[in-house]
Amino acid sequence: MKVDVRWHAKLLANHSYLYVLNAYLAFLGLLPEPFRGLGYRVVLAKLGSGVYFDARIFIKFPWLVEIGSKVSLNRGVELYPSQRTGHRIVIGDDVRIGPHARFLAAGHDVDDQDFSETGGDIVIGDGCWIGSGATILPGVVIGAGAVVAAGAVVAKSVPANAIVGGVPAKILRFRSVARGAEES
Repeated sequence: MKVDVRWHAKLLANHSYLYVLNAYLAFLGLLPEPFRGLGYRVVLAKLGSGVYFDARIFIKFPWLVEIGSKVSLNRGVELYPSQRTGHRIVIGDDVRIGPHARFLAAGHDVDDQDFSETGGDIVIGDGCWIGSGATILPGVVIGAGAVVAAGAVVAKSVPANAIVGGVPAKILRFRSVARGAEES
């Protein structure tokens, strides 16, 4: 039986990276705010001011994640940009993200024998609220002021100020106070 040395080397490198990443993220989870935010500032592509990171946040490739100002990430939020395809996760300003929400910018081609990696950037507009346990899939753009209900699976882009929910997420209605209207 022939041993695939390159495959084993890749596997070892991946396991090593994940070990170091998980240790670093666990360490950050032990720190009080604002020290936790300083630790994320070191590894993220962009981090605005006034960002709150609860404990147990997981960010797979943090250099592919941009987070605006006055954002709140609650416990158990998971961000998965794609290192292989370079797809990013970009979160605007004034965004609230509920516990255990997931952002998956990478996927796999189900028609490819090797399940090659696919994906798309995820962009969350300013003033959005992502509910607890929501899942945002590759290529989704969520417009400013939109609300994603708890447990929703968002597979298509969401217009500004829409409230979406369900599996797959559908527009339930539009907000009665549109983002920016209160500033007029």
